[in-house]
Amino acid sequence: MAASPGSGSANPRKFSEKIALHTQRQAEETRAFEQLMTDLTLSRVQFQKLQQLRLTQYHGGSLPNVSQLRSSASEFQAERNSSPCVDGLRQ
Repeated sequence: MAASPGSGSANPRKFSEKIALHTQRQAEETRAFEQLMTDLTLSRVQFQKLQQLRLTQYHGGSLPNVSQLRSSASEFQAERNSSPCVDGLRQ
């Protein structure tokens, strides 16, 4: 089977077109990937800023009275120790 005289010059043109299309698609995919990574990075930074803001927000109100907490805790402990055991086990 003999090759036609023009087929030798047609193949490089087809290959160069395929290469150009491949290069174009790769560039588009790279741009899309870079855009996605930029969006992800910005979202992550915004999330971290929101977390820091939540942690550093001042929640108004006064501090608890520590002496009342201690007396309440000791009363609770006394009630607990004087309560009957359940199934013979003290909690």
